[in-house]
Amino acid sequence: MQELKINLQNPDFVSKKSQPLGIYTNFDATPINKGLEGDSFRRAEKYVLQNTVIKLLPKERVRGCLRYRISSSDDVEVRYNSTREKAHYSNVQRCGSVWVCPVCSAQISEGRRQELKQAIKHHTATGGSVYLVTLTNPHYISDDLQGQLSSQKKALKHFMGDRKPREFLKGLGKVGHIRAMEVTYGSNGWHPHYHILYFFESPFLGGSIVLQNELGAIWQKCCVKAGLKKPSLEHGCDVRDGSYAQEYVSKWGLEDEVTKGHIKKGRKGSLTPWDLLRLAESGDDKAGRLFHVFAKSFKGKAQLRWSKGLKSLLLIEDKTDEELATETDKDSVQVNTIDIKIWKIILSCKLRSKYLECIEYDVKHDADTASDLIIQYVPVYLEKHPEELERFAETMELKNRVAELTEMSTD
Repeated sequence: MQELKINLQNPDFVSKKSQPLGIYTNFDATPINKGLEGDSFRRAEKYVLQNTVIKLLPKERVRGCLRYRISSSDDVEVRYNSTREKAHYSNVQRCGSVWVCPVCSAQISEGRRQELKQAIKHHTATGGSVYLVTLTNPHYISDDLQGQLSSQKKALKHFMGDRKPREFLKGLGKVGHIRAMEVTYGSNGWHPHYHILYFFESPFLGGSIVLQNELGAIWQKCCVKAGLKKPSLEHGCDVRDGSYAQEYVSKWGLEDEVTKGHIKKGRKGSLTPWDLLRLAESGDDKAGRLFHVFAKSFKGKAQLRWSKGLKSLLLIEDKTDEELATETDKDSVQVNTIDIKIWKIILSCKLRSKYLECIEYDVKHDADTASDLIIQYVPVYLEKHPEELERFAETMELKNRVAELTEMSTD
């Protein structure tokens, strides 16, 4: 595989057989040499959805994620992880947003999922027990999301901090907990809810039934205190044992290579924020407005919260979202560099995913499809940015060649 440093002084860098790929859609053209499926499709979708987020939230940090360089004096790097057989970009900014960035969220959430798996495995291996508790409350189409989150926060503060629930859980041997937030949107409007993983020193008599009865009644009172409608015992508090907790964590959003409930696909007609984003990408304005409401409401909130000392107890290294978002550079080597002219083509023609796929193919097969891809899209880029022609064509011969290819692409 050759390093992508196209000589713009050489008119022969564009061959007569190099024509635009012909499919000009959000998911780009079908990748060279293999179909758009599996991991490649998921990565392509994440880049497409990230572009949609940037349109919906133009002032947020996500606008520069995997687009702007960290060091403007250096080229964009392409690195390859031989274990995973995956390529990624380096010297590009990452927003580190677990709520609104499809690319960063996938990286961060997978890291969090691995932490949860490790925590449960370590705790149960040493004789401990784990239970998954889900807390929710009645909601209606007219309810404001921020208002619901504010009231739920008050209810949860009572649930976690009042004397009765603390003493009850302490008596069962509680050693810590991990709390996660999720939200969906359905026929009754926004449905925010909490998942809490409780860690106990050992199994106890009654297990899920004891927790369900006691915590359900406590949660009802906490909701009323916070000004929320009183939930039923059946639906307000759901308790599952350790085997279900492990299954929940193991399957947490794997269909989209992400591990947070807010980016899984909804059930029973409900829509997750990621579903809303997919609809917005297809032109649904209402879905776009709803995603904007979600983004504003969840901005600054933590994906997971661990009780004090639990990570240390379960031997989990403490990492920030930003650290997890940039962990892709570990165990990888640089295989290519992209100067700013070529990077502009990749961004303008929405080739970030496709280019990485070509790099992965080139590494495995000692080919040069990544360079071919860029060459094929030069006419497309110049058609969109005719003012750039002078920068790309230093000779009249090259100008004629590019003009010829541009004319061929529009026939």
